[in-house]
Amino acid sequence: MITPEEAAVRAHDITVCLETNSVPEFEQLSLLGRAVKLALHLRGAQAVRYELLRNIAIYILNFPPSAVRTTVELLAEAEFVELDVEGKTIKTVIPNVPYYEAIFANLATVSGSDSFSEPEQLALDLLQRLAAAPLVRDQAYQIGAEKKLVDRILDIGSEGSFISTRRARGRDILLSPTYFSETPQAYADLVAGKGAGRVKRILDLLRKNQGWPLAVIEQERQLSGDKLTDEDIAVIRALAGEGFVSPPAITTTHRGTNYFLFGPRPGAERVPAAKRPVFEAAMALVSAVRQGQLLPAQIKIHSPVALLWSLKEKGYLRANTEAIQQYRQVCALKVGRLEPLSPGWARFVLIDRPENHEAVDLAIMLVRGEDLKISTTDDVRLAIIKGDEYVESLIGRKRLVQEPVVPMDEESLAALDNFLLRGRE
Repeated sequence: MITPEEAAVRAHDITVCLETNSVPEFEQLSLLGRAVKLALHLRGAQAVRYELLRNIAIYILNFPPSAVRTTVELLAEAEFVELDVEGKTIKTVIPNVPYYEAIFANLATVSGSDSFSEPEQLALDLLQRLAAAPLVRDQAYQIGAEKKLVDRILDIGSEGSFISTRRARGRDILLSPTYFSETPQAYADLVAGKGAGRVKRILDLLRKNQGWPLAVIEQERQLSGDKLTDEDIAVIRALAGEGFVSPPAITTTHRGTNYFLFGPRPGAERVPAAKRPVFEAAMALVSAVRQGQLLPAQIKIHSPVALLWSLKEKGYLRANTEAIQQYRQVCALKVGRLEPLSPGWARFVLIDRPENHEAVDLAIMLVRGEDLKISTTDDVRLAIIKGDEYVESLIGRKRLVQEPVVPMDEESLAALDNFLLRGRE
């Protein structure tokens, strides 16, 4: 049986994939997933006006407007936030969110994870199995549910992009984007038609050059001095495509949108699912540093490792004119904040919390290609949101039901930017 903590992790995975899409069968699951999602981004935040938090939930985290209050009230029931209420109106939300592991376990307990419907339980169970390894489609019918219900969940998973199907050796293989095998050859075998030897070579190169921009690879047609053919670059694009690794992206005015590629994580250990936000923060840091190293406007980072060591030892980076665009997504993860010093100039300051220091250590090891030292019980998916949206492990892009949102006014957008960049109103 899936544990309450695992249920919360997988509910979050499914909710993230579905984005604004609605699934009638996933009422309790979606509530839990949204609560985890909001809690992860409120950790370490200061008191925030409810109306601003509501805008953040709707416009950045893709919550249905009707779901915001129930989600906040669940967080209050879990004692993750305190609510300043006037009559029936929530005025202010005061976060007090615990460390990552406690977020999943506590919310699962408070939300009543033992009361999931049969479709919800099947979806969570399937995703938990697929997080560990691919599954032959026929085996999904042996879990114990009716075939009609299994087909329905597989259809929802396919449309929502938290379950995909690949044809391999004459059989349909079910995959989850949360799955990433630490064995390059096993991963390579899943890439149809590209040739295991070539794929393994590419994965090895990516592992030694974590966070390298796709645009630079295509332009220079080499990695670490190894020349790349058209076929090699096609493999890299396939690995970064739908169903495998959705690469982090940073959008700047001087370079447009660039995607930063990550190969198999160095080391034999796995990252616990509850610690995934720490690893994703590390990848966000690596992407930001690679942007400055390989795609700067004017100020080039000559030694990514030295820069990250400086951040580790001093707790901040020197101010420059490119920091706002370069580190904006990292700030959204509450890893740090941007401190404006003069018009156009800002410095990145690390928020002093244990998980952020751990993220910096992991970023250093990723850049060096070293084995990562993390206690492990689960998988990690190598994915961060694309573009200029809130940094989140979004691996789904297809929609079941589109819920259009009216664009915000400039004042609200300014308030959101201020909240994201500085962690306060």
